[in-house]
Amino acid sequence: MPILRRLAAAALAAACALAFAGQALAAVSLTPAPQSMSEQEGALPVPGRFALAWTGCREPMLDRAAERFQRDLGRLTGIETFAAAGPRLEIACRAADPGALTLQAREAYRLQVTAQGVKIEADGPIGVLRALATLRQLLETGADGAAALPFVAIDDRPRFAWRGVMIDTARHFMSVETIKRQIDAMEQVKLNVLHLHLSDNEAFRVESRRYPRLHEVAGHGQFYTQAEITDLIAYAADRGVRVTPEFDVPGHSRAMILAYPELASNPAGAPAAGAQVLNPASEDTYRFVTRLFDEMAGLFPDAYFHIGGDEVPDEAWAGDPRVEALKAAQGLTSKAQVEAYFHRRIHQALARRGKTIIGWEEVIDTGTLPRDVVVHAWRTSNATARATALGHRTIVSAGYYLDLLNTAAFHYGVDPTDTSSAGMSPADAQAARKLHPLVGRFVTDGVIVQPMAPLTPEQEALVLGGEAPLWAELVSDEMLDSRLWPRAAALAERFWSPRETRGLPDMYARLAVQQDRLRRLGLQDEANRARMASRLAPGDWRPVLDLLDLVGPARNMAHDQRVPAAIAGKTIVQHLTAMADAAPVDSLVARAFLARADRAAMGDAEARAAVRADFEAWSANHRRIAALAKDHPAVREALPVSADIAEMAAVGALALDALEAGAPLAPETAARARTVLDRAEAFEAASARPIFSFFGKRPPADLIIMVTPGVRRLVEAAAG
Repeated sequence: MPILRRLAAAALAAACALAFAGQALAAVSLTPAPQSMSEQEGALPVPGRFALAWTGCREPMLDRAAERFQRDLGRLTGIETFAAAGPRLEIACRAADPGALTLQAREAYRLQVTAQGVKIEADGPIGVLRALATLRQLLETGADGAAALPFVAIDDRPRFAWRGVMIDTARHFMSVETIKRQIDAMEQVKLNVLHLHLSDNEAFRVESRRYPRLHEVAGHGQFYTQAEITDLIAYAADRGVRVTPEFDVPGHSRAMILAYPELASNPAGAPAAGAQVLNPASEDTYRFVTRLFDEMAGLFPDAYFHIGGDEVPDEAWAGDPRVEALKAAQGLTSKAQVEAYFHRRIHQALARRGKTIIGWEEVIDTGTLPRDVVVHAWRTSNATARATALGHRTIVSAGYYLDLLNTAAFHYGVDPTDTSSAGMSPADAQAARKLHPLVGRFVTDGVIVQPMAPLTPEQEALVLGGEAPLWAELVSDEMLDSRLWPRAAALAERFWSPRETRGLPDMYARLAVQQDRLRRLGLQDEANRARMASRLAPGDWRPVLDLLDLVGPARNMAHDQRVPAAIAGKTIVQHLTAMADAAPVDSLVARAFLARADRAAMGDAEARAAVRADFEAWSANHRRIAALAKDHPAVREALPVSADIAEMAAVGALALDALEAGAPLAPETAARARTVLDRAEAFEAASARPIFSFFGKRPPADLIIMVTPGVRRLVEAAAG
């Protein structure tokens, strides 16, 4: 560097140091929370790109990661071109890691920021990636817009080795570009497994050169070429993310059967279309699955291969003489034993390729599966206890189904090692069966959670971690960002951070900061929601977005209008263009209001002024919504919701008046307030319980009001 440039850089760094000495940075906000962190007074100015110094393991992946990190500095701070060289960043990688993209990956790291620069010490290359993700989160800007890092010392490592999300590409196709955005976000919050659900009844999404009709016929024109899969896997690996494929057999296989009808049990027509599955009694089936999985195993290098294995209908093989002959020849007496026979055959084929099978929890119903099969618990947390008691390693998804549209707080409260926290209670199951004859088919013993003893230390050691599934019946490509985030970041913390990390207010405060970081780094949830709103009210869609910030979609599949249609014996196509499809699942705007309302109820004058401004904005926005509703049917459907929010604003303002006057709220005003609040809460309660959500009273436009608890808090405080 020329001497004048070095002097200029030193002068600028000194000026930045003086600037930050006189002002405080924002409180350190990291998601997931590290295992250990200590903060000191002061901050390190970052006027330019870091000067990197490497020791220990060094490989091309780390060079690419370092360059990606340097580029992200501008995206995070808004400073496109740094005027000077930045501080020293020393990266010490202890050793190369042969298990870098396995369950044995060395992800631990130590990070220190001092006046002399930044030091990272990582146990392996993946640990370097995790440290750089934390360093991005530490970067803040001062009042003058200059960037700096707070002085901290962090010692961090993951609690669980498996920290994943599952994206269903079969029901709705997700573009490679969209999936890459999710991988980028996963890297930032230290999620490390992308489970891709690639085949189901609806479609088969990967190019197969051995069985081309799978993608040509059952791909419906939307599938991933093998070159795209290879590129996607490499992209994920650079970010410390493994890609685990799922090809569901023997059930959920109508797409395979569409391409190759001869593979079906009851090929002339099963008792019901949903019951048509692969024929376990045909050697042609095993030849097909073995050759297909052999091809896919070569395409996906991950050691784990998900075969599904769930939800084979009881009537699937009933009456098929070939299956009856198989049962007689093999001494099988039940459908479950036929399934176990099928899975053992597939296990042998994949084991020859060095793959470890993962199957949804039904694969252990016979108790005869090889011990190395990993069980994926999904219906209840009891399944985790059952599987680990049998000696199976287990991945936990019970309680983490993002497509059920529950809040981050709901999912955050479930720990992977809890044994009885997720599932339907026996009382609810008994009541649900009385709702409709079809309900009994879904409310089986497998969905009922019973109190169980805590896991033993030996069982806990078999819990690999957790995974958040997002099934895509009601998720399109443009909705994926908003349906995954920010809730997936909250679950990343549940899977990474100490079990004791539980505080909800703190989690939500950090989640809001992290969501903004993800947006600066490319997440498109906000932009896509704006696009969806613009279709609902072209030319004047801002009021729609402002309304959507205060609401959320009805939960637990209550928004799935195909279900009541099916109960009525009808089939419909549900287009994902409604207000509920554009609504955030867990609005961080609404969460911020709840925090303000709580402070206002406790006497915080600044919070009261802010809440009063909120109420004025809600009322004004309702007037705009009412005007839009005249010309836009989708907005008109949501008009009662907007009207209830305006009424909450009116009674909330009266509650603030009473609090500030030190006089109780008038009884008639309190009654008026409780009427609208009770109505909103009743709509939310109707969608809060699985199964019952189909039969409860649906809220207008399938929207529940997320700010209700905050208004309730003010009203009750004012009523005395």
